[in-house]
Amino acid sequence: MKDFKEIRESIDFLIEEIKSWIKKKSISESMQRIEKANEQLIRLKQLSDGEIQHRVVLNRTFELESLARRVDEILSKREAGKKEDGNIALKCNWNDKYYKAPCSFKAYEFNLLQGRAWCSSPLSKCREFTDEVSLNHHPCYESVALKEMYFGAGWDHTGEKTQPRHMYSARRGRVAVLTTRPPGADEKDRLIIGCLFIKNVADDPGEETKIYGDRTKSIEIDYDEVKVKFWDYYKNAGDENLILWASGLFRYVSDETVLNVLKGIGEQYKNSGRNVSKIIELIRYYEELISKKK
Repeated sequence: MKDFKEIRESIDFLIEEIKSWIKKKSISESMQRIEKANEQLIRLKQLSDGEIQHRVVLNRTFELESLARRVDEILSKREAGKKEDGNIALKCNWNDKYYKAPCSFKAYEFNLLQGRAWCSSPLSKCREFTDEVSLNHHPCYESVALKEMYFGAGWDHTGEKTQPRHMYSARRGRVAVLTTRPPGADEKDRLIIGCLFIKNVADDPGEETKIYGDRTKSIEIDYDEVKVKFWDYYKNAGDENLILWASGLFRYVSDETVLNVLKGIGEQYKNSGRNVSKIIELIRYYEELISKKK
């Protein structure tokens, strides 16, 4: 009980500090404290016992998610200029089946501990699925992302009513960069696991935005051996040294950044003897796109 009380008080102290830094529009200071509070929240979850303590955890979880969204809003305003190119980077939960099947129980437990919304939802039912998943039969985007070259914006589960999320600026003929953080990895080591060449963007009423990649042009990265780090290429607007994603699922990405990502993948593939023909075609495609803007 004493440990639970001490950790709860520490989280509450951090929450007040976060609110103060958000008022000052300091993204870095706010997120440092949000990350620290979330680490302590994981410990609080482990210690919670009984309805009252579970409610305390739920309330702190909701408040930290709300504060993280406020930081996202500040960051999104700074990044408005990147929207027009139509590329997008997506934050994927960890999946140890190479994003082609539901994750193992070990990975599932890791995602639960990290507070991943859909993994934690009773609606998920992911443990009932076998490895035989498809575009029309799967428990989550991660289970088919690199099997079907597909991903979605997801749903907001934090309010009273679940709402679909939208990626209004994602465009056909551009790229969705899929990223993840393996267990134990710091944010600076976030990996790129694939690049979907967008064939279609579906944004139907009452549904989340869904992105369908062209299999013939999309790239699947062997991230066990080829480590392409997202933050080596992507820079936050207003502070290029800031390594921060915050709470949102996606970030808008410029054509120039996508080109640099593709060149980075190409270099690593070339050095390891892998086939680079598909990557070369995409590099030429983006070089032509960029030259037309000049």
